[in-house]
Amino acid sequence: MHAQPARIAGRILAAVVVGGTAVLMAASPGHAATTAAAQPAAAKAKYIEASGYTGKEVHATWAGPGVGVIAWTVGSDFVATKTNDYRSCSTNWTGVDVDVSWNSESLHNGAKLAILVSVKLSNGKSRGIVALVVSKAANWPGHPAFGGEYRVQVYTPGNVHVVQGHIESWISNGGIPYTDPSGSGDTITLKQFRRC
Repeated sequence: MHAQPARIAGRILAAVVVGGTAVLMAASPGHAATTAAAQPAAAKAKYIEASGYTGKEVHATWAGPGVGVIAWTVGSDFVATKTNDYRSCSTNWTGVDVDVSWNSESLHNGAKLAILVSVKLSNGKSRGIVALVVSKAANWPGHPAFGGEYRVQVYTPGNVHVVQGHIESWISNGGIPYTDPSGSGDTITLKQFRRC
């Protein structure tokens, strides 16, 4: 039951935690500026865009000796845009902006909150895009939704596009993962907008 989260948690917890949070996947913060010259081209661009917000999802579990029963809340906002001015929607890359937020105020006695964010593509494959380890107890220190906290490029060949966003979270105590017995993952089917 804990085999896959245990393997992932082992990799995640090997990272150095700075300021209470460790980011383990490459992602560049913020949005790039759009110039006035780029706006007319963008208006004519062909694109597939998908977006959605998981909402605030509450989880709880027993996290072993010294921690006991613990609760946490996570949420994630996704905006995926596949665009190409010249080749319809057949570019091989999709830009994904992700905002991750959490409530970790119940963390104590060395417990950590592990978060993995991924997207599912129209060809059925999943791509991990952000991994975080939170060690600081705080009330909603995560980035406010809808600001593009992390920006990544996802390989989407041909007409493949992003269809779902997923956030998985669990508590780690002494390197042992403890998942919510009712499910530690939250998935949203993203609303699709097309101009191809």
